[in-house]
Amino acid sequence: MSEQIDLKGVFSLAYLKKSRYTGSFYNMRYVLDLEEGKIKAVVYPGPYCFEATPIEEMEIGYFDFSDEGLEQTVEWLNQRYEEQSEKWTKGV
Repeated sequence: MSEQIDLKGVFSLAYLKKSRYTGSFYNMRYVLDLEEGKIKAVVYPGPYCFEATPIEEMEIGYFDFSDEGLEQTVEWLNQRYEEQSEKWTKGV
């Protein structure tokens, strides 16, 4: 895969302590949040916002709240994209 999600320099753990982070990559939307001391990552299809998307259409992953956990979160987001790239790029 030539393109990937890369949050280095864009997002930090300190930011996540205060607010959730939202982003998108083609038609794949994602939300990163802090839940019970873990990074909670959610991916879902666009074009709708998180609140308007049925839970059945979401995939959720949990990762350690650490620099390593953040790296694993980004790897997971990229895996979700790669595994279903046709879904995420349809109509783009």
